[in-house]
Amino acid sequence: MRQVLQALKSKLPSDEQEFYQWWVNHGEEWSKELCQICIDRHSIGHDWQFTKKQAELLNQYYAANLLLVECMNRSYVSKQVREEIESTMLLPSKK
Repeated sequence: MRQVLQALKSKLPSDEQEFYQWWVNHGEEWSKELCQICIDRHSIGHDWQFTKKQAELLNQYYAANLLLVECMNRSYVSKQVREEIESTMLLPSKK
């Protein structure tokens, strides 16, 4: 991955003035290439097409995790309990 990103970075001009002109001409293509690398190597950057219901569930899941973090930060939680909560956060729910 490092080599692939370094090769992509090597396409960027080092001079700031050159960079701006280069970006106008090549930025979109370069960005797409970076995005594709991320998708291929880490399975991130996909153009997810969630249904309205799925988006609502994701928002609820995010809000619940955010509330949990805020509660942990505002009150005393033992190290053991904190580690247990953190190790199980953001895992898929069991049905």
